[in-house]
This record gives sequence, C-alpha cells and structure tokens, in this order.
Amino acid sequence: MFSIYNIFKAILVGFFTGFVASIPIGPSGIESVSRSISKGFKEGFKVSVGAVSADIVYIIIINLGLFTLLSNHHHFQSIFWIISGIILILFNRISLKSKTHDSNSKKLNYSTNSNGFLAGFLITFLNPTTPSMWIALSGTVLSVWRVHGRLFFIFAISSMIVGSITWFCLLNILVSKGFKKVKSNYADKTSNLLNYFLTILGAIFIIAGIYKFIF
Repeated sequence: MFSIYNIFKAILVGFFTGFVASIPIGPSGIESVSRSISKGFKEGFKVSVGAVSADIVYIIIINLGLFTLLSNHHHFQSIFWIISGIILILFNRISLKSKTHDSNSKKLNYSTNSNGFLAGFLITFLNPTTPSMWIALSGTVLSVWRVHGRLFFIFAISSMIVGSITWFCLLNILVSKGFKKVKSNYADKTSNLLNYFLTILGAIFIIAGIYKFIF
C-alpha cells in the first residue's frame, strides 16, 4: 500500500544502511584514500565512484539470483579469489610507478597511467567479500522493502547508494584536506604504505584462492 511515511522510512533506513556499511574501509577504500593523499580529492573520489558502481552491479546480479547460482561452484569461488588478488597487485604496481614518476619529475601528474574509476570498479567487483556483504543485505534490510513493493524497494536501494557515495565523499574530502596541512614527504610515505598493504592483501587473496582450488 502506498504510504508517504513508508517511503520516507525506506529512504532514511536505506541511506544510513549504505552510509554505515561503507565505513569499514576495504581494498577500494584504501586505494581511494591513497589517491586522495597523493593526487587530491578528485582522483580519490573517482575510485569511490567506481567502487559504488560495482556495488550497483552486484545488487542487480544478486537480486536476479545469478551470483548465488555461480557461487555454488567450488572452482568459481577459487578463481574469483585469485583474480581479485591479481587485480589488486596489478593496480598497485601501476599506482606506485605513477607516484615514482611524479616524484622524479617533481610535479603532480593527474593524467595517471591507471584510470581511477576502473580501478575502483574492478577492485570492488572482484573483491570476494563484496558479494557476501550484498547477499547479507539483500536477505535482511532489502528483503523487508521488497515485501512492501517494488517502489519501496527502489527507494531503499537508491538511498543506500546515495548513503555510500556520501560517506566516500566525506572520507576523501577529510583525507585530501588533512594531508594538505602536513609535509608532502609524510603524505607520500603514508600513500605508499597503503599501496604496499594492498599488495600484501592481494597476495593473501591469491594464496587463499589456490588453497580453495586444491582443497
């Protein structure tokens, strides 16, 4: 039944769910922060937009039941972990090379070798924990509004996406403004440390995928 109150509630609950669910910083969040530190808000936010776009694709895939079908295959899960690790390592190698070039030329190169949006999208889409999160949300928060009807479901999902984008926007603004007030060499070291952390995380994903494939 149509209700302004329920629509407002769907929007409010969806927004805060998306906002809170995005707070734990995953691989794409770390990449976003790293780029905000080294290249400014715009470059970091591109990664965030790519990450949110990947989330939208997962919402569609999961609600169509396609991912659940694929995830039942043991080898699919293993390959998924391995590809995720390779993508993380690849993008971080490109990012580190770009920063080295910037440092040697003594100027900030905004036309980086890797596309921020694409990096955010692939890192999030191929992150093995992403579908798990959206499957959990689809079975809890989103399922409530699906029962109320398609309109409420659309409002809940849309506001959840807006909440996620809002968090990433605030995060990148705070990071980019915060590191403007510290020495550039400290910012570079922090950014590089985050990239090395993601490389290690990528290696862990690959090892976990191989383990899953064998056992």
